[in-house]
Amino acid sequence: MSTKTIIATSSSSFLKRLLMYPSKTKAMILFCVAFLLYSNTLLNEFALDDGIVITQNDYVKKGFSGIPDILNKDTFRGFFKKEGKDKLVAGGRYRPLSLVCFAIIYQVAGESSFLFHLFSILAFSFLVVVIYNLIKKLLSKTYKDEADTLAFITALLYAIHPIHTECVANIKGLDETFALLLPLLAFYFTLVYLDTNKLIELVKVFVLFVLGLFSKENAIVYFLLIPLGVYFFYGKNTINVKSLFTLGLACLIFLMIRGSILGWNMTGTASNELMNNPFLKVQNGVYTAFDFSEKMGTVFYTLGKYIILLIAPHPLTHDYYPKHIEMHNLSSLSSLVSLLFYILLLFFVFRYWKAKPIISYSILLYLIPLFLVSNLLFPVGTFMGERFLFMPSLGFCLLAAYLIIQIKSNTVKQVLLASILLLFSVKTFTRNFVWKNDKTLFTTDVQVSKNSAKINNAVGGVTLEALGKENDTAVINKTADRAIKYLSKAIEIHPSYTGAYLLRGNAYFYKKQYSKAIEQYKIVIQQTPEDTETFKNLQLAYRESGRMKGSVYGDVEGAKIDLQQAISMDPKDEESMMLLGIAEGVSKNYPAAINYFDKVIALNPRSAQCYYNLYITYSSMANKQKAEESLQAALAIDPEIIKKNSGQ
Repeated sequence: MSTKTIIATSSSSFLKRLLMYPSKTKAMILFCVAFLLYSNTLLNEFALDDGIVITQNDYVKKGFSGIPDILNKDTFRGFFKKEGKDKLVAGGRYRPLSLVCFAIIYQVAGESSFLFHLFSILAFSFLVVVIYNLIKKLLSKTYKDEADTLAFITALLYAIHPIHTECVANIKGLDETFALLLPLLAFYFTLVYLDTNKLIELVKVFVLFVLGLFSKENAIVYFLLIPLGVYFFYGKNTINVKSLFTLGLACLIFLMIRGSILGWNMTGTASNELMNNPFLKVQNGVYTAFDFSEKMGTVFYTLGKYIILLIAPHPLTHDYYPKHIEMHNLSSLSSLVSLLFYILLLFFVFRYWKAKPIISYSILLYLIPLFLVSNLLFPVGTFMGERFLFMPSLGFCLLAAYLIIQIKSNTVKQVLLASILLLFSVKTFTRNFVWKNDKTLFTTDVQVSKNSAKINNAVGGVTLEALGKENDTAVINKTADRAIKYLSKAIEIHPSYTGAYLLRGNAYFYKKQYSKAIEQYKIVIQQTPEDTETFKNLQLAYRESGRMKGSVYGDVEGAKIDLQQAISMDPKDEESMMLLGIAEGVSKNYPAAINYFDKVIALNPRSAQCYYNLYITYSSMANKQKAEESLQAALAIDPEIIKKNSGQ
């Protein structure tokens, strides 16, 4: 017998014994499996969207005192700060529950990522246990002998599936966890109510479902999935008006609260910016919307990729932005195959509606949540995302569990399950390391999403962050060149990507190629005149260009032009005024030099260097009295000023 056969047989025996454990033991095993698989994220830092909801969110960072603002504003408002910028995503976002939790954790632990990751892991582990208990109870009437095994395998597959790493390893994904966990708990207590007819269970259903909706709008799909589950597995006659009313009331209250805060346009209008609306193409130098065939072809192509990722989750990436996903027409083979596959799924729903309800319900458990994020109903801001499978994948896991136990050969069945467990667990555990921080995530996933403008821009950004405290010119130039390579790729993909132009300007700034930096900043200002960050960078680039032209190249007149431009952009820029005064002094235009130095002193009466410059200027004019007065004023502020300027 080969080593491989021995391992497989051993695994099969282990799984067989595992399925014989009591329910409480199985639940504990599932909790531990989920927790241990994600335990390596405890040492991870914040990454990706964690900044939006935690480290750069003003409301979350206020702790308890920020909770009222979290409850009364768009989820992104605390990050964007300014009115309107939080509406960049169509329809707005109202998902306060996870942010309230983050605010509480922040009050306790500050920006220590450990506790945030721990909370995320615990929530996911609890979700896996809830899946087990719910499926077991849901199937107990229709699939009496197999209900426990089906529930355990479903929960186990859900716990280990690598597609969930984005939502668990990325702390921001807690909204996805809650949006599934809380409706499933509401589902469970709906079944308890149907068994006991106790109104207290409906109170639990109401509270849990409302909280689920406050986690993420997608939870609303369980308004359909809960009664459908009851219909399929508890019998048509058990659908209860009170339970339906409870779920409907929860939805109504949430929608009213959401509408009063964000407005009543739930879907919003499609953005004209490629990074917020991927269904755009360039025609005659202008971005225009995909036509119907192009949009539907691309949508069904991505829907096909979802199926592939559920079956074979490799390679994984957090970035499915243009042009990692290329445009497809409905006539393309991949889109047609995907479309036919989804039609087949719908056929199976009706084909097995009565004979094998678990097949029909599993498919609906996949299709209905996926429909909301498919871009078929309204734009979601990207082509696809692994996080969008967090909720639909439950249907896949349930169907996979059912198909596995239908295999007649116990050996084949258990070896197959053992192989899936091993491969998926290894993939999940290793994928978690990629989520260590932004740099690790971006530089890893850019190898997969090579043609994504967004991730190339992100890699350029994190590359430049390393230059904050770097003084070695050779290192600065080499690092900046590496950033420019990625940023240029982003601009090649998305020619009007203002964020990439800004960062490329910063890279040239680090390289002291100020004229190139100015070119990049001007492009951004031309497209977004209100961009204050770029405006400030442009002003600084003019100042440093003037400094370099005067001190390095001896181009005093060119220096004056740049410095005057810098001052016109910021009339209170003392440094530019000082440099312009020096340039005028070098040109022997002493009155002009004195005028600029006087302006600096008016802004900053404690500027010893400016008084010293006046001393030099008056000395050049042979005005000994003014020169002496200026020198004494400089020495009164800084007794070391002569020594500091001895090299000049």
